[in-house]
Amino acid sequence: KYSQGGLEACHIKSLLHLLESTEDSSVQEQILVTLGNSAAFSVNQDIIRTLGGLPLIGKMLSVPVTEVKQKALNALNNLSMNTKNQEELKIYITNVCEEVEASSVNSELQLAGLRFLTNISVTNDYHYMMTSFIPTFLHLLFEGNERTQVQV
Repeated sequence: KYSQGGLEACHIKSLLHLLESTEDSSVQEQILVTLGNSAAFSVNQDIIRTLGGLPLIGKMLSVPVTEVKQKALNALNNLSMNTKNQEELKIYITNVCEEVEASSVNSELQLAGLRFLTNISVTNDYHYMMTSFIPTFLHLLFEGNERTQVQV
């Protein structure tokens, strides 16, 4: 069965399996970019969730390679546009807030984290999980460039 975005569910499953089994950060990056791009389509957001991909992608946030974290956040950003996914992705909110706080101001990693937080906070459901980071967000409003300020 074909999904929008050109990938079949079996391809997504293969990518998720490879992501789970490789420790090569350059391979992880490429897989995360592909999954992130496919997650721009709502049907693929459901497929990735159904195949258990959300925790696999979320696990990449703990990889100590900035580029891998950034690509994982970009994928989670697209996946977080789906309310069913948000229920599972909420467990990463505190981790992402901490990453935003620890990242260099205006860095691509920080922006990727802020984009995820923007999408997951569209509803009021998870605001309470971010309240302790309000001082960080206020700091970014004052210190960040326009791209950062828009996301805050």
